[in-house]
Amino acid sequence: MKKSTRPPAATADEAGHHGEDYHSHVLDALASGVLALDLDGRVVAANEAACAHLGIGHHALAPGARLEKVPRLETMAPFFEQVLKSGEPLERQELLLDTGEEDRKEIGLSAAPLMIDDAIRGVVFLFTDMTVRRKFERAAEINRQLAALGELTAGVVHELRNPMSVISAMAEILMRKLSEADERYAAAETIFREAGSVEKAISQFLGFARPYDVHPVHCTPEEIAGRATQLCSRRADKHGVNLRCEIEADLPGMQADVGRAAQALANIINNGIDAAGQGGAVSLTVRREGSEIVFEITDTGPGIQLKSGEDVFKPFFTLKEGGTGLGLAIVHRIITAHNGSVRHFNPPEGGASFEVRLPLERGALR
Repeated sequence: MKKSTRPPAATADEAGHHGEDYHSHVLDALASGVLALDLDGRVVAANEAACAHLGIGHHALAPGARLEKVPRLETMAPFFEQVLKSGEPLERQELLLDTGEEDRKEIGLSAAPLMIDDAIRGVVFLFTDMTVRRKFERAAEINRQLAALGELTAGVVHELRNPMSVISAMAEILMRKLSEADERYAAAETIFREAGSVEKAISQFLGFARPYDVHPVHCTPEEIAGRATQLCSRRADKHGVNLRCEIEADLPGMQADVGRAAQALANIINNGIDAAGQGGAVSLTVRREGSEIVFEITDTGPGIQLKSGEDVFKPFFTLKEGGTGLGLAIVHRIITAHNGSVRHFNPPEGGASFEVRLPLERGALR
């Protein structure tokens, strides 16, 4: 008789054990976080993604852990109570999680009652980390606004440039003809200075309106950093700010539009100089991280304090008195045209930091 090769049938205990393992593996295979709570708000089950999205260890989400006792989980309590009270599912909710990192996590979640034998026995949460997606959405929205506003302002601002140039030139002629002791000299000087400020704003508007096509060439990070600090050195001296540049040794060459990239860094450095003030300092450090070159600019100013919904890279948003709100919008446009990224944060030691990342390879560019 031929011997059977079929594996022996599992016992009831073994079948139940394997079934539990199977369900556990299914949950852990999901990219979305799954969290089940009983009626008392105690954890019944949580998968690997739930721990990752919440930024907490497995022990914190072990069965029996209470909702209000788990770090960062207490933000879900209102949704938990709402589902139990209404008996209806919640969809497309969003919350911000303070994970203790530089950037807060943006979580998108849904919640539904856990039904067993036609009765509500708890609540199940399904959620995912939306942080990266929201960053891309905000970047796309900023670029859309830049393009629309650029078309609107280009024609108007261009017409202002010629008369402002005439005003500036005439004021300069008056200053040359008058002695500094003449009371009219101060008035001419004021006209010349203010006309210069308007011309600078016009240049920013026109720079903002132009298409941001970059023309990458083989260059070195040192060239970009050197050009940027050269553009800002006179302003730093004038404001009594110590401008430093530290570049990691043996950095590889890269593909970038040197002029555009240096302009972006210079805009950030100049903001740092204004923030640091007399006796302050601004530092530019350059290093490599993987396939990117990182330019980090840090100042000793008061840092950047934003309210909910504010974005320093949004056109016309400014924290400086008399600022146009275009400097950082232009920075964002230049860096994203390189397929790079820029972000800001307040370091623990104080001040503000901007981190600009540019890809090494030309193939990474648009």
